[in-house]
Amino acid sequence: MVGKRHKNRHHRNSPIFQHLGEEPVFRQYALDMQNCAVSWRGYQVGGSGVGVTKDGRYIPLSGFNTKAAPGPRRPGDLCAEMRMIKEAEDKHCVAILEMWMAQPPQPDDFTKLDFGVAVSCGHCRLNYKKKLRNPASPLRRDTRLNFIDSTNPSNTRPFTVEQLLRVCSK
Repeated sequence: MVGKRHKNRHHRNSPIFQHLGEEPVFRQYALDMQNCAVSWRGYQVGGSGVGVTKDGRYIPLSGFNTKAAPGPRRPGDLCAEMRMIKEAEDKHCVAILEMWMAQPPQPDDFTKLDFGVAVSCGHCRLNYKKKLRNPASPLRRDTRLNFIDSTNPSNTRPFTVEQLLRVCSK
């Protein structure tokens, strides 16, 4: 577990999706965002999400991965998750309620655990930990992460950020 457990006062159960559409819309948008991804190895990740501002407005978020060349990360190389968190910060969200990530399944890059879907990479998880230490970050321990197998979209695995960090810790 990372830090002290607290309740996300901005989290609302599924009815929030009545503002922006139903959950299937966000799932499909994550699958569609894969078309924007740039990956030197052809591993395309798309994402969508929803954040909330201080005045209670719901903000749609989107993201895709960009890594144009092998080797160490370069300026501009971003995972879909990091792109959505940055967009939430830029749009002054106080919390990210949910994120959906669509990508081909593969075992975790650090722990080699196989969840049947690909989960956030080790780089993203390090960034999650950093963001959770910053009280101004919209990422919360109970932000829901929904991982979609893009080869079989009915195969989905949800985690909260806290659950993912706990399961994938080394």
